[in-house]
Amino acid sequence: MRSLAALPLRCWRGELPLAVTYWLWGVGGNIGFALLLWRMTAETNRTRRGGHRLWLVYGLSVLWFVFVFGAIWRSSGRYPGSPLWRGLARLGVLSGTLRMAVEMALVGAARGSHEGGRIDEHSV
Repeated sequence: MRSLAALPLRCWRGELPLAVTYWLWGVGGNIGFALLLWRMTAETNRTRRGGHRLWLVYGLSVLWFVFVFGAIWRSSGRYPGSPLWRGLARLGVLSGTLRMAVEMALVGAARGSHEGGRIDEHSV
């Protein structure tokens, strides 16, 4: 059990294999948060309640991506295989960081000009 509890720290340090960090922690985490946010957005629109929980989960997803992008970057630096995979992983981190920055700006703008209590499922 002790080694299981140490996995997030090992991931952050780049000590897990690049494929595990990228696909399981990165892609898997992205899919998990996307599904959760989609479901919460639909529920918030249906009931007109729970918007604060939706924004809390969105904030947690941003923190998750800071964690996972750092982990992928470090893991790719330790990757013993082809430099191509190292470079592609880092390119994924850079493009993901840009996407998150744009998304946060758009969500912030949408939230600031939000009228009528509805949240667009495509903006979260």
